[in-house]
Amino acid sequence: MQINPNRFYFLLIFLLPLFVFGQQPILTEMNDFYPDELIVKGFTLTTPQEITVTASAITPYRGRNNFPFTQAWIIDSKTRDLVWTIIDADEIDRSRRITTFEEKVQLEPGNYEVYYSTFANYQFFDGNWYGRNGFWDNLFGNVFYGENWGVSRRDYRDVFLVVKGDGNQVDAGEVEVWQESKKEGALLDFGALRDEVFKRKIMKVNEPVKLKLYAIGEAREDGKYDFGWIKNIKTREKVWELTYRESDPAGGARKNRFTETEIELNPGLYEVAFVTDDSHSYRRWNSASPYDPAFWGLTIWLVDGNTRNSIVFKDIEKYEDKNVIVEIDRVGDSDYRSKGFSLKRELSLNIYALGEGRDGEMYDYGWIVDANTREKIWEMEYYDTENAGGAEKNRLVDTQFLLAAGNYIAYYVTDGSHSYSEWNSGQPYDPKRWGITISVLDDNFTEGDVTDYDESDDESVLVRITRIGDDDRARSGFSIEKDQKVHIYAIGEGRGNEMFDYAWVENAQTGRIVWEMTYRKTERAGGASKNRLFDGNIFLEAGEYNVFYKSDDSHSFADWNESPPHDPINWGITITKLEK
Repeated sequence: MQINPNRFYFLLIFLLPLFVFGQQPILTEMNDFYPDELIVKGFTLTTPQEITVTASAITPYRGRNNFPFTQAWIIDSKTRDLVWTIIDADEIDRSRRITTFEEKVQLEPGNYEVYYSTFANYQFFDGNWYGRNGFWDNLFGNVFYGENWGVSRRDYRDVFLVVKGDGNQVDAGEVEVWQESKKEGALLDFGALRDEVFKRKIMKVNEPVKLKLYAIGEAREDGKYDFGWIKNIKTREKVWELTYRESDPAGGARKNRFTETEIELNPGLYEVAFVTDDSHSYRRWNSASPYDPAFWGLTIWLVDGNTRNSIVFKDIEKYEDKNVIVEIDRVGDSDYRSKGFSLKRELSLNIYALGEGRDGEMYDYGWIVDANTREKIWEMEYYDTENAGGAEKNRLVDTQFLLAAGNYIAYYVTDGSHSYSEWNSGQPYDPKRWGITISVLDDNFTEGDVTDYDESDDESVLVRITRIGDDDRARSGFSIEKDQKVHIYAIGEGRGNEMFDYAWVENAQTGRIVWEMTYRKTERAGGASKNRLFDGNIFLEAGEYNVFYKSDDSHSFADWNESPPHDPINWGITITKLEK
């Protein structure tokens, strides 16, 4: 049978436009991947249309766990909304390790960012790292399949992504320009953060304002690792914080979390901060990245652009907190520091302390005592703290405390490891403030409301014999003009009804012991059970007295052979008047 040439040419001319115009141009194409990489490209659409996305992914799992080991997605560059992901696409072909997906997506004109991630995507698997099911898979999986179920370099070469539509292709550099343009319109940009970053600014709000917050970080149910907050400096209240419970999945690894919310702020001073730990951050991912990796951190926009003049930012280095009255910071190993202060009237204080603690016990910590009664009025206790970034044992307390007029001493003590500049695991996000800082919160505070307190100038202190070492024998004396009660605060060593480091008081004229630190009179002083404390009042007649302290050859100030007491600085005896 012969075909009429004229009819053939007519048919060719008729069908040619269908082939030419029926095939959509390629907007984005990706292939030849390597493990653990994140590739980004983009495209621009000038008209509303339906694009076609065809992509393959490595799928080495069997049964119900047949989810993509690698992943791909598209986001709207302006709104940052997710418009397509391979997880929700239709499956059109499957081989032993590779599955191909295809989906048509209706999009409006705009700029779009296309991502392909070859980081292993484990977020769909219950309780196991490689997505295995059952005893035999867990026992023999590595033997038959390799570490990641037999995923090889060839598998990465075989996967691809193609986006087709009527628009313009864009490379990674242009996508970055889009992202920077989005950030330039922001009130504050703490985005694209790398490892071990601590970003802070002081924000002064002059009139009520509404903000839009967009934050992406790292958090699990057991803690937060890359996160941010906005804190009212006066009240120390966190008006916003990125936590696991107050966030949603951000795509990729389960620990990627995000929030997009609006908050209203009243006039005042606020601290805006975002912190990252030592792993898994922008361009330093240790598992699958979030869907919007360039905005890892915190970005803030004004809901109403006309309110821009109502907010002023200051760098944290240029902000001077003039209300600080105690600053014990950058404390190193085996250190003991103290600072006295006197309040002339009742004041509301902020206590900000960083230290080391684990399993309910603190090892580097601070406390405050009444200088006259030696009563401990505040102490940094483990269950009042939160993680301070870095290692879980880095602990932080940031609290308010109302304190009456009087004389006070703030103490801070560290053990023999993990302190400022000598970290043995991840450092906190605010390492320079390892110690205790106290500031006044009252609006009408003046410098005359607080003065320095020096215990050596305090006439109420009758005797102070402290920081006693091994094999020591110390002596001091005092006199009182009338019968009265005095307060004794003594710390020593005792066990089994016997004291080894202890104090006593003698009448200077008769030599009679009027008080002695016995085991039965003492209680636990914290740390080792042999640390003993007497904290009470005794009655003395008018006269002269001698005070003695004796220690044995072990376990004393700065030379502990077991855990030190909670107040190691005052190992010894202090006697004060109760009457002014």
